[in-house]
Amino acid sequence: MDLLEVYPKGEYHEYENSEKTIDFHNIWGQFYWADVIDGLSSLVDLYRSKIQLIYIDPPFMTGQLFRYRQKIGDKGIIEHVAYRDQWKEGKKDFLDFMRQVFEYAYELLTPDGSFYVHVDYRTCAYLRILLDEIFGEDNFLNEIIWHYRSGGRSKRYFSRKHDNILFYRKSSEHYFNIDAVGVKRGNQKKNNMKREVDEDGRIFWSIKSAGKVYRYYEDSKVYPSDVWTDISHLHQRDPERTGYDTQKPEALLQRIILSSSRPGDYVGDFFAGSGTTLAVASKLNRRWIGIDSSPHSVHVCRKRLLAQANGKNFAIYYGNNYKPIEKPVIAIEKHQACRRGIITNTIRLVDYKSPKYAVKGINSNKDLDLVGLEHIDYWAVGCIRNQLFYPKLWEKRYEMNNVIQNTIQLTTSASDDLVIQIIDVWGNQYFYQL
Repeated sequence: MDLLEVYPKGEYHEYENSEKTIDFHNIWGQFYWADVIDGLSSLVDLYRSKIQLIYIDPPFMTGQLFRYRQKIGDKGIIEHVAYRDQWKEGKKDFLDFMRQVFEYAYELLTPDGSFYVHVDYRTCAYLRILLDEIFGEDNFLNEIIWHYRSGGRSKRYFSRKHDNILFYRKSSEHYFNIDAVGVKRGNQKKNNMKREVDEDGRIFWSIKSAGKVYRYYEDSKVYPSDVWTDISHLHQRDPERTGYDTQKPEALLQRIILSSSRPGDYVGDFFAGSGTTLAVASKLNRRWIGIDSSPHSVHVCRKRLLAQANGKNFAIYYGNNYKPIEKPVIAIEKHQACRRGIITNTIRLVDYKSPKYAVKGINSNKDLDLVGLEHIDYWAVGCIRNQLFYPKLWEKRYEMNNVIQNTIQLTTSASDDLVIQIIDVWGNQYFYQL
């Protein structure tokens, strides 16, 4: 599997060390754009017993196509197929696939590691049996109920308002820090509790029961149980939204990552999707490894991670899912100015003609009249060193400011050969040598 893109922290301007082999100890995140099983088979020899926490949100055996929605300026919204939750032989294919994923996950976990599997009513029972077999019944810790209020209501049965998260450990020596996810009790009064102050000036609430007095201090912590009602589902206008139908909120992953890993630990997600696990792990100073087969996943994750102010270095490996698109027609203007051996490059995208032209809006179901740079979702300018692409500067569409900037200015040395990476609104990629 080839490593193709290396993103250093922040947008930078010099390549003083670019001739050296990259130090992978400084790469905090690794994204494998590959079939899940192929990606895991590549990982197992390198990371056997090294990943502290694995969280996965696999397909739910729905038989559906899941989509990714994207706004294109003021032209409208287009929709892509993000992934297919469809299985030729139905349940058998699905369970055979998940068995392989679980076996690889077990091999990758540290001896004190934890495994969280996000499921729903369709697959919970089947996957619990598989997990008991692979991890051992004694290593099952919780079936976490994530209750949410969003979604429709049924009149034919009780409305389905929760997901299940199966929590397993690799061994009885597993790491778990409940204190990291506790919140201060505050002035929560229950029943007929009495507010008092102790000899140290600490405020507490007390209640007498069966001859005993119980104290509940305001500054003491309250810890989550296995029913999570305090984390809401993402609503349509939530600023976290990326367009992925099955995106999970960051608060959910924050609780899992804080309780089951330490700063510097590896966190894995083998169905990366919109990149919530990767983004939260990066914010919490954990190293991460993500896998996904969808070109929209790798692109959404790339943009999301680049947008983080406190993001870490990461790299993207291209597996067998990457297929270069038919060469588009690209019009570029390049201007250079040299002073004291430093070259200032001004690169301007003038036009872009995609090999795929028809773009249908999901509201009108009519072709959107996209022209030129309206086809482009992201572009970067960088250098290729030792077969690695180092983007120096990049431009991307934002949800709030949905216009792509067409000019990048950067400084290089005389020996640098500049390369442009272009990704269009379908997630297709192309590298163009200047």
